Amino acid sequence: MLFRKKTKNKKAFSLVEILIVIFIASVVFTSFYSVSTMGTRYIIEAKNRLAAVALANEKMEIVRNLAYDKVGIQGSIDISGNLLPEEDVTANGRSYHVSMSVRYFDDPMDGTTTSSPADLIPNDYKIVRVIISWSDTAGQMQKVSLSSRFVPPGLETSAGGSPLAINVVDSDTLLPVPQAVVHITNNTMSPVINDSIQTDNEGHIMLPAAKISSDDHLSITKSGYENLETMDSSATFLPVYGHVSVVGGFLNTYNYFINRLSTLTVKTADYQNNSVGNIEFSIKGGKIIGHDNLGVSVFSLPPAIATTDATTGEKKYQDIVSGSYEITMNANTQYAFIDYDPAVFPAVLPPSSDTTYTLRVADKNVNSLFLKVKDADAVGAPIVGAKVTLTDGATDIFTEKLTSLNGILFYPDNATPLENKEYTLKIEADGYTSDSRTITINNLTSVEVSLTKI
Repeated sequence: MLFRKKTKNKKAFSLVEILIVIFIASVVFTSFYSVSTMGTRYIIEAKNRLAAVALANEKMEIVRNLAYDKVGIQGSIDISGNLLPEEDVTANGRSYHVSMSVRYFDDPMDGTTTSSPADLIPNDYKIVRVIISWSDTAGQMQKVSLSSRFVPPGLETSAGGSPLAINVVDSDTLLPVPQAVVHITNNTMSPVINDSIQTDNEGHIMLPAAKISSDDHLSITKSGYENLETMDSSATFLPVYGHVSVVGGFLNTYNYFINRLSTLTVKTADYQNNSVGNIEFSIKGGKIIGHDNLGVSVFSLPPAIATTDATTGEKKYQDIVSGSYEITMNANTQYAFIDYDPAVFPAVLPPSSDTTYTLRVADKNVNSLFLKVKDADAVGAPIVGAKVTLTDGATDIFTEKLTSLNGILFYPDNATPLENKEYTLKIEADGYTSDSRTITINNLTSVEVSLTKI
């Protein structure tokens, strides 16, 4: 008898099908997680914003309960009062930063002249602004703000201070500098003045009723610009910008000129423009900030000593004040200073520029000529563009090379040095007598020639 074995056909999942299922499940899970996370973050930020709005309303309600003459900022030069300019507050489990400002508003609808100082009562009412800021879950700064108007009781009365106008101007373009921060302090006042105000789009600040005061210290800052600061006068120093005084009875106006910052690179190199490092130099100058009792200018950068980089032969000054800089090479055992490139002294650093000022140097142990041509009748003034020819008797080494703006000529200006021997040197210049002489080149040879006018 034959028995047949029955078998069933069973189907199994392939590896590809399993991977597809896993992929679909991961996409669904990831999408669900992302939506859930985003929803949670939005809920948290909504709560934070509601708490910030509630805090702003709370601060504004405190202001509404103050007497009108107390609605002001502690330390303000314009409107002094009981309010803190900055504070940190914890609410709803999160830290918030509270900023408050109070400014007068000159309303053109008050029936008088529309602007100060023609309007003798420019402080018609006060505008209070509260800003609440915080860092959200992504680390981004968020903020809400409220503004409200506070009107004095009764009719207009005379202003309690005196108008103070401050103008900040770009000294290069003569255009206004907007959003510059002007910080005013005076510790001799009671209460003390400690106020920061930002210029408008016209580089202007108008405080219609600033406190009557004297010797207010003022500083101006803005990114990309030099910092300007008022200074004390003394018996030996008269600053360009002295401290500010607010005098009653007229408009007090102060104008300030500031420059954009620049980059100055001091470089030491030979005449083939090969970098020569570890060269010490002295630097001073910048912007004139005042004068001493002899009338001598005082500059923003006092004398300092620096050294160029061993590899690049450079010393870089970033975000430096524009102006003129006296840069001189200090004594060096191996190298001698020859000339400047560009051949001007002092160095001129324009605003908002990236300028390289090169000190040309020469190895004292290499056979070379360092010639200075001067005017014998002008107390050693350099003769620019004098024609110089050097021969060795049979061959012209060079013909009618011109002296620089400093009356200087250096040779060799290529990689081939001179020989240690005698040469004939001839110097000519328009309007001057010529000079011809024999010189012996031995290492770096310095020659100084004075020509007399015809």
